[in-house]
Amino acid sequence: MRNRLFPVLLACAGSLFATPVVKDLALPDGSTAGLVLPGHPKGKVTLVIWLHGGIGANDPAKGSKAARNMAAWADTSGFALLCPSAWPASPWFAPDAQVRLQKLVTLVSKDARIGATGKIVLAGTSDGGTGALWLASQLRPALGKRLKAVAVWSCNPSVLGNYGLEFQPGSLSGLTVRWAQGGNDRLFALDDVRAWWNRCLAARVRLESHPVPMAGHDMADWTADQNAFGSWLRTLK
Repeated sequence: MRNRLFPVLLACAGSLFATPVVKDLALPDGSTAGLVLPGHPKGKVTLVIWLHGGIGANDPAKGSKAARNMAAWADTSGFALLCPSAWPASPWFAPDAQVRLQKLVTLVSKDARIGATGKIVLAGTSDGGTGALWLASQLRPALGKRLKAVAVWSCNPSVLGNYGLEFQPGSLSGLTVRWAQGGNDRLFALDDVRAWWNRCLAARVRLESHPVPMAGHDMADWTADQNAFGSWLRTLK
């Protein structure tokens, strides 16, 4: 009996300590994205598309680096993580960013754990948070029922004015938007963001606002909120 149980115990231990798979995805435009597939649990997973902040860094491989930095978060929370890149010549708010994202979604959806009809959540922080709101508004028709929600931290869509654009909350009417903002954000005042929250509510966005008075701009201030993210994902239908 002992000999028969030993391989079973080894298999169970292997599943408990499975590590996430991290892949680099090179694109024709010269950029590199990162894809994280969690080691556990097995089966279908939600695809979270993470848009990084700091696009002024001019790094077309920043998404790949973000994927590695956030692999443990995705693995612990049990979701697949796709991290594209953006840079000054191709910001999240440019038409080519939309094309790039659509190509990546098509590519990673070939993975059986994600699938062509699997759930998608657009997420991001700072520039990436605004990018997530903007790209959700632009790609909602193409993504259809796959797009379940948007989750953003430390952002203000007013920055779109720098690109001659304006975010229209009505474009996300009926969609869940989880929006966390800190009272000590060095770039975006909480009161200014509250004005956007009011516009979202008036447009019938399913807003879940998370004001945290002592939080700042950086993701280091949002550890507890990130830890709750996986549970929140599982509430999405």
